[in-house]
Amino acid sequence: MRYLDEATVRGVLRWDPLIAAMELALTAFSSGRVIQPVRNMLTIEEGKRYLGIMPAVAENSMGLKLVSFYPGNAGTRVPTHLPMMLRPDTGEPLAVMDGRLITEMRTAAVSAAVTKHLAIEKSRILALLGSGVQASAHLEALSRVRSFDEVRVWSQTPEHARRFAEEHGARVATDAESAVRDA
Repeated sequence: MRYLDEATVRGVLRWDPLIAAMELALTAFSSGRVIQPVRNMLTIEEGKRYLGIMPAVAENSMGLKLVSFYPGNAGTRVPTHLPMMLRPDTGEPLAVMDGRLITEMRTAAVSAAVTKHLAIEKSRILALLGSGVQASAHLEALSRVRSFDEVRVWSQTPEHARRFAEEHGARVATDAESAVRDA
């Protein structure tokens, strides 16, 4: 069994194939070809330690994502997400990996896959509610399936929104409603 660190994951994970894979995964799930129970979140110590358990089984793959959330680990080398991939035919572990980046990108890739098929074709204004890593990932992923004339960002922390806007050429919205209006 191999351990894949974030640098290794970053070296092989690409937006376009990931978005395409999420389209296939959503189709398989919607047609009943995937077993994926609702995730189970355990609070170990309120505000300090959590564990999420997310299994899924498809025709040719089987995985288990364990998400440990330890706010005290922020800024350390200890991963907070740790998914495990299993052989579907024997159940043997194949790999354990740092799941921070793949979680960030997979979440945005699902949004891009859905946007590609459900958003109005002429949509040209993107509204981002939040200005953290998911906002950056969503901007990158959604830009693969749509062209935007304007990107708006709103955050509960105005300074974070300003910083995001400067880094990404977005416009800061003063409130959530003005961010999403006509977007």
